[in-house]
Amino acid sequence: MKKALALVFTLLLILSAICGCNVADVSDSASGGGTSRPSDDTSVDFDDRKHVSDSLPEADYGGAEFTILERTEYNYEFGIEDIGYSTVNDLIYERDAKVEERFGVTIKTQQVAGDWGVHEDFIDYVRNTIAGGTCSYDLIAGYAAIMPSLIAEGCLVNWYDVPYVDLNRDWWSQDFIDEMTVNGQLYLLAGDLSLTFWESMQGMFFNKDIASDAQIDDLYQTVRDGEWTFDAMLKAIRQAYNEDSNEDSRIYGYCTFLTTQIDVYQDAFDIPVTVKGSDGRPYFAVNCEKTYNAVSMIYDLVWGSEYTYVAESVDDCIKFFGENRALFCPLYLNAGSILNSYDCNYGILPMPKYSAEQENYNSTCKDSYSVFAIPDPREDKLEYIGMITEALCAESYRNVVPEWYTVILQNRYTTDEDSIEMIEIIRKGILCNFGYLYSYALEWPAHQLNICINNRSKDFASQWEASVGVFEKNLKKQVEYYFDN
Repeated sequence: MKKALALVFTLLLILSAICGCNVADVSDSASGGGTSRPSDDTSVDFDDRKHVSDSLPEADYGGAEFTILERTEYNYEFGIEDIGYSTVNDLIYERDAKVEERFGVTIKTQQVAGDWGVHEDFIDYVRNTIAGGTCSYDLIAGYAAIMPSLIAEGCLVNWYDVPYVDLNRDWWSQDFIDEMTVNGQLYLLAGDLSLTFWESMQGMFFNKDIASDAQIDDLYQTVRDGEWTFDAMLKAIRQAYNEDSNEDSRIYGYCTFLTTQIDVYQDAFDIPVTVKGSDGRPYFAVNCEKTYNAVSMIYDLVWGSEYTYVAESVDDCIKFFGENRALFCPLYLNAGSILNSYDCNYGILPMPKYSAEQENYNSTCKDSYSVFAIPDPREDKLEYIGMITEALCAESYRNVVPEWYTVILQNRYTTDEDSIEMIEIIRKGILCNFGYLYSYALEWPAHQLNICINNRSKDFASQWEASVGVFEKNLKKQVEYYFDN
């Protein structure tokens, strides 16, 4: 039997309140009030999970197939066919076998290309199979940034209408649910189903040998002291840069590519794209003084100094860092699996704070991780889909996520205990935002900071004004679906 669904511990902690940004008709209470932030404890204890019941009733579906539509490029996330490849694969296999035996089902997958560049192929496949009455899959695992474009087309089922899916349970991300619920409707879901969420969490990788040679203060302790800020990073960058060396062997303080490695600062600096107003509708909040300052800070780092190497691609960036050419590089955690093939003594830190006044370390994920939806032609099977989806996610929470976290994330992608502690800080500071996830469908309002840097401009306000009419029109159209449907 083909085995489906790998998992991941998906805590999406959301900050809705804005520091330094104002928007009309937006109140603290409407945007979630205060922010629920993690404690200083960064330890992980999964022991109690194995004994948590999902409270699902007994059922036998007589060998019925449960089919997940997944992206071909991420078939490792769900399409586990063989045991013995790794400890986590064995757990995924065993998890699926437990659910199959418990409910008398067979878990299968369909695969369609869907990574960036062919992302519309995946969405068109969903549209066409739904419109043509040929939809034969029960659950969609799609590209987080692209899936929202299907919502207003009426293609997806409201998760609040799905029996047996208990959205209050710990295996579903409560903060994701809160942020993506509008007017009692939720069409995308995140939880312990998405291995790609874990892999795409972004942090700041640093070269420990370069830091030592430059006599830079203990960066781990700087984080613990709450003093790991953008200015602290700039100080270390200047110390590490070696302007006397040959250009081909010069040590840079920083290397970056100009896509998500720029986007990550928006969340790192706690600048949400949208917040919810008193009417429960999301409103744009990104056009503010704090964003202008952030653009200036990042511009000066990337274009205004000799300390930064601007890579031609993400792969080039990882290679450059792996060859011990830069002190810092913002990367997704899965980059560690590539860096382990280099002779590079690296550590991992959270993204720096905007300033010392910022309370917490924040970050985000590459927006290509998997989110989950049910196609509306499956409305007559909602009880069945809800039962199996809940069972898979709960079993993941109990047995797969802990092992994946300790064996893969901590031991494979890091090289020291300090970095493991830092990954916990990153995980607890991950932010999710309605406007960011909807950016593709809204014609990129969440990426205007990035566009400024790519255009070598500091003028965010003028750039925003040039497109805000389109952004507002698109946002209104998308949000109206939640109130007119």
